[in-house]
Amino acid sequence: MKKTFKKVTQTVLGVAIAMPMFIGLGATYAGATSGAITATKLSVKEKPWSSSKTVGYLAKNQKINYSGYNSIFVKISYKGKIRYILKKYVKYVPPTKTTNPATPSNPTTTPSNPTTPASSNSSTQQQILDLVNIERGKGGLKPLTLSSYLNGTAQTWSQTMSNANNMYHSTLSFNGGYKGENIAHGQTNAKEVMTDWMNSTGHRANIMSPNFKQLGVGKVGTYWTQQFTD
Repeated sequence: MKKTFKKVTQTVLGVAIAMPMFIGLGATYAGATSGAITATKLSVKEKPWSSSKTVGYLAKNQKINYSGYNSIFVKISYKGKIRYILKKYVKYVPPTKTTNPATPSNPTTTPSNPTTPASSNSSTQQQILDLVNIERGKGGLKPLTLSSYLNGTAQTWSQTMSNANNMYHSTLSFNGGYKGENIAHGQTNAKEVMTDWMNSTGHRANIMSPNFKQLGVGKVGTYWTQQFTD
C-alpha cells in the first residue's frame, strides 16, 4: 500500500510520555536531519511501500541525511534520486555542525522549509516557560527551568517536523530518566499553543507532572516541541 508524505495544514497536537530511557541525542544544532543505519543490510526502495523495487542497499552504521518520513519509510537522496528506506532501521542522530546551519552536510538533501536558528527562539522559549510555570503554580507544583540541552533537542525536532511537513514524535531519544514530549502544529504564538496544550488531557499531564524539573522548547514556523525531563 502506498504511504503518502503529506503536509499538515490544520491545528494538530501530539503527546508522549516515557519512563526511563538512556539514549542520548545530544543535539544543539537545528539544521538538516540525519541518522545512522542499524540493519546489517538495508534495502533502498524506489517508492515508499514494501513491494516496491529495490534499487540498492545501505550498510550498518552508514550515515545518511533525510528530508522527510512517515510512520514506515524515511525519504533520502540515493544516487541523485529520491528513494525510501524502512524507518525502523534508522537511528536518529544530530547532523554535523557546519558554518552555515541551514546547509545540510549532503548538498543533494535540502530542507523543505528554512531553518529557524535556536538563538532567535530565546524569547519564545522564555514565554512558554513562563506560561508553563504559571499553570504549575496554580496546581501547587514547583516551577520548571529551561535546559539549553533540551532547547537544542526540541528545536532540532521542530526542524525535523518542518522538513517533513508533518508531525511525528521524536521517540523520546533525548537525555533524562522520566521524560515526556508535547508537539503541535498550526499555532502562531506561545499563548495560543499553550492554550491548546492545556485544553488537552495528555498534554496538560506533561505540563503539570510533578516528575519533571526541566523544559526545552523548539519552534520552526508553526511546528512546536516541548520536551520535559526530571
